[in-house]
Amino acid sequence: MIKIGIVSGKGGVGKSTIASSLSIALASRGFNVGLVDIDVTGPNIHDIMGDSELDISINDKFIPSESMGVKYVSVGEIASEGLPILWNHKDVASAARQLMERTEWGDIDFLIFDFPPGFGPETVEMLPLMDYILIVTAPSTLSRSKVERMIEAAREYEVPIVGVIVNMSYFKCPSCGALHRIFSENHDFKNYGIPVIAEIPLNPEIAKDKIIRDFPIDSFLEALMNPVILKKKPKSFKRRLIEILLKR
Repeated sequence: MIKIGIVSGKGGVGKSTIASSLSIALASRGFNVGLVDIDVTGPNIHDIMGDSELDISINDKFIPSESMGVKYVSVGEIASEGLPILWNHKDVASAARQLMERTEWGDIDFLIFDFPPGFGPETVEMLPLMDYILIVTAPSTLSRSKVERMIEAAREYEVPIVGVIVNMSYFKCPSCGALHRIFSENHDFKNYGIPVIAEIPLNPEIAKDKIIRDFPIDSFLEALMNPVILKKKPKSFKRRLIEILLKR
């Protein structure tokens, strides 16, 4: 089982869409795929894959739902519609891990994880367990700075990076066919040696379908064969001091 985290330092860039689309694309190639929504307090996978109820086996295991050839689990399948999930950090981290460990996945080739934005308890708990991560961003200054933080987190946990997908990168005019950049930022990460796997357009069809039907699966699989592994940096005096204070 290959565990791949779909991550971003910022919300609203389309992680759930990318996670679902990647899972469906892998399943279409004949792989057995599981999809875990570990954005515990803001789940979306059930909205994309189908809002079914999560069943439990006689062994107290979660039985994943299935849609478009993908098995999936989400807290959204058990949470009451419209009500907030007001759990403490330990419970949130525990729930994220249990969704992975207590689900009857069966024979799985890829397990895809839809992470929450930023560095909350789910991310801190689950990021070190990933075999690879795929970073999703939008081409704005605010997003770029958050991606750089996620890259440094991957360096800290020594998790290989498959690459970056730039979502909502441009808009193609349906009348004249001209491409219009919504943001003016140059969103490559060549200084880290991390490839941009694809630029996904701002497309009404994607918004309607909630998935990317022509997901660049070949580019993803090629990048998966050559992930970027960043060397861990020595700890600075400030970093060591912060760790000492946190342990007190």
